[in-house]
Amino acid sequence: MGYKIWFLKHLFKEKLLTTVFFTFLIIFIGTVSITPLLIGDIFEELVKVNRSFGAILITSLYIALAGVIRAGADFTQSYINEVLAHKVTKNVTEEFYNDMLEKSQEFHDRVRIGDVMTRSTYDTRQMNIFISPGIKFLFEASLIVLFSVSLMIWISPKITLLLAAALPFYVITIYHYNRKLRPISKAQMEQTSLLNSRLQESITGIRVIRTFVKEEEEIKEFDIVTDKLRDINTKRGIISAKYYAVAITVLIIALSFLWGSFEVTAGNLALDELITYVFLTMTLMMPTWQLGWTITQFQIGSAAARRIYDMKEREEYVPEPTSPTDWTGSQGPILFDNVSFSYNRGSSRKKALDRINLEIEGGSTVAIIGNPGSGKSTLMKLLMRLYDPTEGAIHINGINIRDMCLSNLREHIGVIEQEVFLFSKSIKDNIAYGKPDATQEEIENFSKLAQAHDFIMSFDQGYETIVGERGVTLSGGQKQRIAIARALLIDPSLLILDDASSAIDAETERKIQTAIANVLKNRTTFIITHRLATIKNANLIMILRNGQLIDSGVHNELILRNVDYRRLFERFSELPPLQIREDV
Repeated sequence: MGYKIWFLKHLFKEKLLTTVFFTFLIIFIGTVSITPLLIGDIFEELVKVNRSFGAILITSLYIALAGVIRAGADFTQSYINEVLAHKVTKNVTEEFYNDMLEKSQEFHDRVRIGDVMTRSTYDTRQMNIFISPGIKFLFEASLIVLFSVSLMIWISPKITLLLAAALPFYVITIYHYNRKLRPISKAQMEQTSLLNSRLQESITGIRVIRTFVKEEEEIKEFDIVTDKLRDINTKRGIISAKYYAVAITVLIIALSFLWGSFEVTAGNLALDELITYVFLTMTLMMPTWQLGWTITQFQIGSAAARRIYDMKEREEYVPEPTSPTDWTGSQGPILFDNVSFSYNRGSSRKKALDRINLEIEGGSTVAIIGNPGSGKSTLMKLLMRLYDPTEGAIHINGINIRDMCLSNLREHIGVIEQEVFLFSKSIKDNIAYGKPDATQEEIENFSKLAQAHDFIMSFDQGYETIVGERGVTLSGGQKQRIAIARALLIDPSLLILDDASSAIDAETERKIQTAIANVLKNRTTFIITHRLATIKNANLIMILRNGQLIDSGVHNELILRNVDYRRLFERFSELPPLQIREDV
């Protein structure tokens, strides 16, 4: 029920639009229902011996006026309905987008990008169609039936009572139709989501597909997904074709005319009343069709609303503190207090980090080394609160980072990752992403520090060069240098370089290290790297293995006692004898 209440809140949020919509809807229904009565008056006048053509003309003008009013009211309510639909869709899309940005990194690790895209585009479109013309059809059909049946009872309760015998068949038809559509509508939405996810993944990984010559296999697998969606849509079409309510309505019209003729012959009903009655039953044709269409779209729109709501309401693992404490930006110590973490939160979870305990002096340069999968990047993600530790806590300046406002914490952290993400914007916009009000001089100065200025100026449009989606037009080294400039520009209190020089040659790295040496002073810096020169110059070196901190210290200490550390250097230089620690 939660998603239904959520949807209705969005729908009735636009109070003025809904009020105007229902006002013109009632006017429209009134003119539709009154027209058969006016037609009956004309027939009443025609059967008179001394018929008055003036009266017939006036009634005809009334019919024409009702038609004009009906057309105007129909246009207005349709227009308002369309505006209402797009406003609700806009609000839902914006709310969904905001929620996706606020979700934890763990959430985004688990969901498919294509699934998120489908819910924010295709599903919201299905909600839009249900509102316009779905809402219009629903209330229009309901009110026309209410008005018309009321007039039919007023004209001939006897005939209406007899025709009511067909009501159970009508209700049963609609019930079965609705029941069969519900699961097929849900399956259609899920399969469409799977199709879009598959398409998005294939386009994103097109280079891998071409490298391994897997085009044909991918096409075959995509065909399987599209075939299943076709089968679901076909099944839904067959169910829709079995909507027999329209046939029942045609039968009601025929029976009303037949029984009404007997009543006229018996003198129980006037001819003009029969004509009015038959026209009223004929007005039920359109509502019956509208009701069938609305039921179909309601099931699709309902499934779409539920999918959007369910993704919005999924559990969030990185909550904001109720009374946040701001980071002052001072270079206080960083404490990892018995920190453990697992990506898999099930009972059989394997720890990516296991009981990390270490205090780091503020302003230090810390090198983190270890084999792939040892937990280096995970430790930094915990520091940024992309995840929360499953056990233990991290303190900065004596404050548990769980008690810090997320945005305040992350504003003080600059990150340069190995897999650099650039937006499909200009180089200037990418560098200034964290500081949009940066001047051109600031952008260029930090680009020079990152050894990026020269290659940027080699482009025809310089800093205004569009880098393409995900920075596809740039080399790996160029992207990393832009990322370094972007991180330095925000003047972070804490800097994280996650293998940030992996795509940069040694000479360029040396220039960058030399250029930003002053920038790193009095700034706590974590560097994940295997570059020996960088490691040796660190104030503290952390060695991780299988999620555990097996040792920490400075180069001169670790080279004497730690086997893992020695392996990094033994191929390049002659090492002093290994000293066995007595406390190990």
